[in-house]
Amino acid sequence: MLGVVKRALYLLKNRKDMKKSFLILVSFIFSVSLMAQEKATPVSDVNALKSEMQQSASKIKTISSDFTQEKFMSVMASKMVSKGKFYYQKEDKVTLQYLTPFKQNLVMNGTKLMMEANGKKNVLDATSNPMMAELKKVISACMGGNIASMGSDYKLEFFQTGGLYLIKIYPQSANIKKVAEMVDLYLDKKDFSVVKMKMLEPLKKGQKTNDYTEYIFENKKFNSPIDASVFSIK
Repeated sequence: MLGVVKRALYLLKNRKDMKKSFLILVSFIFSVSLMAQEKATPVSDVNALKSEMQQSASKIKTISSDFTQEKFMSVMASKMVSKGKFYYQKEDKVTLQYLTPFKQNLVMNGTKLMMEANGKKNVLDATSNPMMAELKKVISACMGGNIASMGSDYKLEFFQTGGLYLIKIYPQSANIKKVAEMVDLYLDKKDFSVVKMKMLEPLKKGQKTNDYTEYIFENKKFNSPIDASVFSIK
């Protein structure tokens, strides 16, 4: 994830390719673990499920958890694995603290996004770029479990498998489709919290398999106080 953001930040500094930088950064939001699709069955009453999800999301003020990120690239023999801490505070604060193999931070707070690595900080302001503002909204929607707020730029399909709901998200915007072919979001049926996410990237020229990034969220805590410094951008 941070590799994607690093490249986006570099491109944003070189404003010749603002559109491309946004597309790369969009891929930050989309990352999750894929389960066996053949076991998933369509949800019979989607409207009822959406209503339950919205009610559940309205009760969530904060989420904290451990996360594991696994990046699969066709050009590499093995996956890249990172671990860290995830924090969310309603409505618009998201932090990923990478602890291994390297210590790095990614913070979204209001209209600002900050990446901190190797003692250096890069800060962006979404108010100067409408697409960045949309990106911020989508990230908060996915991480906070309130996908109903994502809007018409995304087609949603609802399934269930075992103790999970699977929401398949298909970007409709031509720009976003360049970096995200499909997103799978797995929610725990008990509390509608995000268990796994996967972003499947479009096939690139010469590729036989899609690159993708998975996230697994564990040891979740809800509505526990989170120190304000976790979301601080300076």
